Amino acid sequence: MDISYGIAKDIGLRDNMEDEHAIYARPVKGFFSAEVYDGHGGGRAAVIAAEMVTPCFLHLWNEELSKNPEEQREIYELLREACIEVDNFIVGKGVASGTTLANFYIVHERFFSVNIGDSRVVIGTEDGACVLTEDHKPDMPGERSRIEAAGGVVIRFGVYRVQGELAMSRALGDAHLKPYVIAEPYIVEGCLGKENDYVVVACDGIWDVMDAKEVMDITRSYGDAQKAADRIVSTATEYGSTDNKTVIVLDLRRYLEGLRHRKMKIINRIDKVVDIGKLL
Repeated sequence: MDISYGIAKDIGLRDNMEDEHAIYARPVKGFFSAEVYDGHGGGRAAVIAAEMVTPCFLHLWNEELSKNPEEQREIYELLREACIEVDNFIVGKGVASGTTLANFYIVHERFFSVNIGDSRVVIGTEDGACVLTEDHKPDMPGERSRIEAAGGVVIRFGVYRVQGELAMSRALGDAHLKPYVIAEPYIVEGCLGKENDYVVVACDGIWDVMDAKEVMDITRSYGDAQKAADRIVSTATEYGSTDNKTVIVLDLRRYLEGLRHRKMKIINRIDKVVDIGKLL
């Protein structure tokens, strides 16, 4: 798979680097992933997630491919199951920390953006840039009502926090904040188009001080994935970000040059929390 990428990281002014990242490629399956995990309360949950989420998905996918086509589950269902299984593993092992997840998956000409928490995936388009993820913040109406219905509280200490502690409403791990903080992913499924030149996956150490347009403008100005990743991190630092910072830049131009269709197409948006809420 002719996909080049660059990865840049910076500890910021924190005592420890709690971010993790992963790249997985299975060319025979037409599969590629770029993944960022932003840990909090320690780095262990992020390490486990980076090592387990996609291998778990690939195992589930192999099992499905052995079935008759009409019996196979959708890829987005397997991605969701992998997230839930790894969350259960982290909690079951007594790991105290938690982590966000922002993963971009390519399966031939299809893509899947998966996120839990406030790390983001941005894809380049003819109109500029499209944010494929959805931040999971405690003050979002749907998230707040879900937390309060489960017996939790959302308190503002600088920003809105679950139980006055965590500034996001969904994450892997965080056993002491269950059932208020959940690991239900937001998934976007779509078809790539030739307009999709770059993808940027990054944690909030980038997005707290930069928006999608600026990040994509920098990426395009360099035309080189590694140089762009380095510049995005240095720019976030110049803007005052003191947090851990991790960014992955994918260059899809060669990979997609043979496509006939120009425009990206969003096929599906999956959020089981929202789906359940509509039924209540």
